[in-house]
Amino acid sequence: MRVSNDRRCTTLAAVATVVLLVAPGAAAADRPHYDVPPGYTRCPAATAWNGFFKWASVRHAPCERAERFMRAYADAAAYGPMPRRLRGFQCRIHFWHNEDGDVYASRHVCARARVVIRFYGMV
Repeated sequence: MRVSNDRRCTTLAAVATVVLLVAPGAAAADRPHYDVPPGYTRCPAATAWNGFFKWASVRHAPCERAERFMRAYADAAAYGPMPRRLRGFQCRIHFWHNEDGDVYASRHVCARARVVIRFYGMV
């Protein structure tokens, strides 16, 4: 059976519409996921705070610097809120909340000049 071009276009348009309608719902879930952006180096061994801070990546720095920074960050966070500034770094933090409103994960992007250290906090 031969399918006409019109029918093929209609089918593709319907599929595209369904994908576009479903995609925002999937994005709205906004669950944490580990990613290493282009230009960053993955640092799988860098952890701190008994493994709470993990999944680090760096730009313009060695992984050892990320681990030292994460440990200093964990020390500062132990006595108060998550720091937004530490050792000359400015940090942006994204928090994920569960249904009860409690924080269960965080992504930290800390920058100082050209050096950027990214890591996640997750239970």
